[in-house]
Amino acid sequence: MLYILTDHLRVVLKTPLGELVPNEERTISRLNALITDPLVLVGDVTASVMTGMGYVPDIILVDNHTKRGKEIPTIIGKPSKVVKVKNEAGMIGGELFEAIENAVETMIVEDEERKGPILIEVDGEEDLSTLAAIDLLPIGATVVYGQPDTGLVIVRVDRDIKRKVKEMLRQMEV
Repeated sequence: MLYILTDHLRVVLKTPLGELVPNEERTISRLNALITDPLVLVGDVTASVMTGMGYVPDIILVDNHTKRGKEIPTIIGKPSKVVKVKNEAGMIGGELFEAIENAVETMIVEDEERKGPILIEVDGEEDLSTLAAIDLLPIGATVVYGQPDTGLVIVRVDRDIKRKVKEMLRQMEV
């Protein structure tokens, strides 16, 4: 399974998939009102900010890259498992999709046994993994990703967003 970003979807994805919380409005009380478990964090800065605020996610996806000239942020907390995958920019490769699928299955089965998040480290780019996470997570989960220089996007997984993402993936599928 391989999904490649089209020029049309590149434009569409500039619009947040969920509620944008601007950096200046990012407070625990505001985020708590939007976030439900299970929680998935996508992106190095997002993971650093959210774990630094005390959130303990179920899954974290990072690529150990951030905007040029910026230091790689630190994730607070120890993962229960680390999975390393390769994924090229502008796509969701089979290896990344499978890693997210396995993490979601593990998260559901071992919920009480896990002592920390499942960390998926992507050699390449993790940006589009938000789409795979939304597609694979159960209804009621939350995905948080960053909108560069703007804030955090909080996506509550429901039927409508799953339908929208499935259509995007269908348009990307090779």
